Amino acid sequence: MYGLVRRSLAKGSTAKRACFVACSSYTTLSNQPVNPPRTSGKPQKAYGKPSRSHLYPQKPYRKQQKQSGNPHQAPVKPTNDKHKYAKLLKHFQKTKRRNDIADPTHPSSITTLEIKEFIKEYGQKHNLNITIEDITNSYDLIGKFLPRLRTDDIILENITIRYLTADGHGIAIVPKATYAAPYVVDPEELLGKFTIFLVPKTVVGDKVNILIKMHHEYYAEGALMEVTNSDSRQSRRNKGLVVCQHFDKCNGCQLQMLSYDDQLRHKQSIIKKAYRFFYPDVTKHLGEDFGTVMGSPLQYSYRTKLTPHFSFGNGVFTGLGFESVSNQGRIDMKQCPIATPEINEKITEMRDKFLGQAKTALPYTQLTLRQSTRINNDTGSTTQVALEGQYKVITEKVNDFVFQLDGNCFFQNNNAILPSVLDYITYHTKLSGKPIENLVDAYCGVGFFGIALSNAVPETTKIFGIELSKTSIKYANHNVKINYLDKDRIKFIQGDAASMFRNQEFMTSGILGKNSVVIIDPSRKGSNEMFLKQLLEFEPELIVYISCNVFTQARDLATFAKLQEEGGEKYRVRDIMGFDFFPQTKHVESVAIIEKV
Repeated sequence: MYGLVRRSLAKGSTAKRACFVACSSYTTLSNQPVNPPRTSGKPQKAYGKPSRSHLYPQKPYRKQQKQSGNPHQAPVKPTNDKHKYAKLLKHFQKTKRRNDIADPTHPSSITTLEIKEFIKEYGQKHNLNITIEDITNSYDLIGKFLPRLRTDDIILENITIRYLTADGHGIAIVPKATYAAPYVVDPEELLGKFTIFLVPKTVVGDKVNILIKMHHEYYAEGALMEVTNSDSRQSRRNKGLVVCQHFDKCNGCQLQMLSYDDQLRHKQSIIKKAYRFFYPDVTKHLGEDFGTVMGSPLQYSYRTKLTPHFSFGNGVFTGLGFESVSNQGRIDMKQCPIATPEINEKITEMRDKFLGQAKTALPYTQLTLRQSTRINNDTGSTTQVALEGQYKVITEKVNDFVFQLDGNCFFQNNNAILPSVLDYITYHTKLSGKPIENLVDAYCGVGFFGIALSNAVPETTKIFGIELSKTSIKYANHNVKINYLDKDRIKFIQGDAASMFRNQEFMTSGILGKNSVVIIDPSRKGSNEMFLKQLLEFEPELIVYISCNVFTQARDLATFAKLQEEGGEKYRVRDIMGFDFFPQTKHVESVAIIEKV
């Protein structure tokens, strides 16, 4: 049912061997019981580590190996390092962008919710009552599979991927007794227990061989070794679609093996999942089939910004690339298929330039490549160039507008899809037929949405934006000038969006909620209750919530709905649509339209 297990001892071992175990049952290789019974006749608990030989029965057609050594070896002692392991697991939960692991929308929390959803669906399908306790990994097991502590490789063979997470990892479920008996105090406690494996670079229907890696509280990591049914109709995998020669090893893309239609369907499922987890009531107004994802005009060669990392060996530059899917080193590459040709040209140039140089001789600790547009005022033509990290000003062109920004300022990395986002917002601002007197751009960055939508609203419409970054605000006001817009009509100020509506400059601007549209585009961690309370008090006609993390968007809109419970419903979600800014990857942008009732 669940495949096979193959174990091999570490390289260099004089006792190296490969053994096979049928996952559904175990037998011993000798007539001696592994754990001699007590005098009462009950099986004795293994307070010691028994020989692993009882876990290695041979297939009937294989010659049985001769046993050596005492089958009753040093005991498996209960771990005394629970506190250390718990602290270590918390460390691994943190990400580069988010260390707020207590937040329900933290990636580790989302993974837990997905696992709970999966075991419920799997249990219903197979008539099993699987609880979260049934998949929880003991600290004994966690300790035995800590990184770099394994002395042998354990490979699970022909296991089935049954669910795809928002992070692009396939989920497989395997009975714990399949492999874990040698690493726990009482192997009998494994009966009826399961391990959830998260396996990158897999899709639903894949049958795979995986190497067992680190164990976390509710799941274990599995490294993909082989897909054994890549040509089967049971799997959505199409290996002929993979463009990048480093796809199997690089952590940059997750979905190249899927058709683009399947990628868009998967990303719609992420949007629906986010609202199912955090704001299920949204279906009262939208129905079940919402969150359609608009595809990008470019599925490759779209990224205008890339941050490859240096690799070193013995203090010498050896390569330029991205983190490996196993988080063990970096993948050296000359080209990245999702980057623009100009960016790829610069990658090759910089790699060849520094190859073989000493680490101390390099002028950068990290290389940031951003594409810029050079405007030729005489001919009207544009020349695309890739800039290195030391250049100060980047120029972007979207529709008829030009935007300049510091190399460290945020700007979307796929300009090809931005006009579609603007069209979608414009459509909904005009749908009610009411005149728009004010356009408020919270988290405005370098002023993109306020400026880009300035010609889609009446010329009398005031535009006001706020952003915490002083540098971004400097460029936002600069962009008003270079686009020859009325500075009395468009104003951007530096400040915290969380207290925007109580900002003195905003309060004296004369902008009221009536006939106003508010656009919010926060970072991945989303907005907060203080801002949402002020937004509710401001009472705009329309709210456009743009998010690069649909889970925090769903959480925030649920909070916004809860804030309305006392005074009655004032707003409802009119529409939610996804935009595929990053084809071939797990990421999806979500735009929610919230209208006044």
